[in-house]
Order: sequence, then structure tokens, then C-alpha cells
Amino acid sequence: MDTLLNQLDDNLKELYRKALDADAVLDSLQQQGHAKYQRIFADNKLFQATSNRFMPYLAETAEQVAAMRQSQQFNTATLQRVVQQLKQLHTTLAEFKAVITK
Repeated sequence: MDTLLNQLDDNLKELYRKALDADAVLDSLQQQGHAKYQRIFADNKLFQATSNRFMPYLAETAEQVAAMRQSQQFNTATLQRVVQQLKQLHTTLAEFKAVITK
């Protein structure tokens, strides 16, 4: 259980810096009159959050990991949801970085 939670924490830490950097780029783009969308993940069933920045989605995922750590138990559905959220964040941030570094 601790190993699994540590792996989830490592993923969150890795995503934290990427999300901060991506949100800074999005802030800059929005100040220039770009990035006029409402949500990062449109029509997404994985997250309850809706935001035009990455950090609220990461925060939601981190809260779930913290709840699992605090209770020292979790169900398979919760774990699957967290893993899917992490995967979605990793994928989307990588795609975003690829687009902005072209």
C-alpha cells in the first residue's frame, strides 16, 4: 500500500512542475489575446473540476491520493480513477509542451 501511494505521490510531484509551467504559458497566451477556451478537458468524465488551467485538475487528483493515504484504504474504482487522471494529465501536458515548443 505504501509503495503504491509513494508511486502516486511521485507522479503528482512530476506533474506539479509541468502543470505550473503550462499554466504560466497559458496565462501569457491569454494576456496576448489567445487561449480563449473554457476548459482544458472538454467533455471529460474523469474530473469534477472544470478549469482553463491544469492545476485545479492536479489538485483534485492530489486530494484523492491524500484521502487514500489518510484512510489507508481504497477501493479499486478510486484507484483506477486516480491512475486514469494521472495518465490524462501526463498525456495532455506532454502534448501541450510539444505544441508550444514547435
